[in-house]
Amino acid sequence: MAGYLIASVAFTLPFLFGLTGVGRSGIVLGTGAVLGLGWFLALVADQPQNRDGSTILPLWLVAGLVGLLFVIWCGGLWVGLRLRRARSG
Repeated sequence: MAGYLIASVAFTLPFLFGLTGVGRSGIVLGTGAVLGLGWFLALVADQPQNRDGSTILPLWLVAGLVGLLFVIWCGGLWVGLRLRRARSG
């Protein structure tokens, strides 16, 4: 449930920015990249470990999930910009 909520917010925020034209595309994408990097560093810093000291989630999986959220972020912005252009034209 939490993953669905996070993905929904990751799509909705840039979608609304693109739809309303509140921010430039580069700023919205840069903000998403900074949020993704911060989230990745937070997840890497506090990874749960097994009893033998190995991590439960591999680093490539964490990076892939954060990358997927950034793709969802970019998709929300793209759809918002397309709808804004369709409304105005």
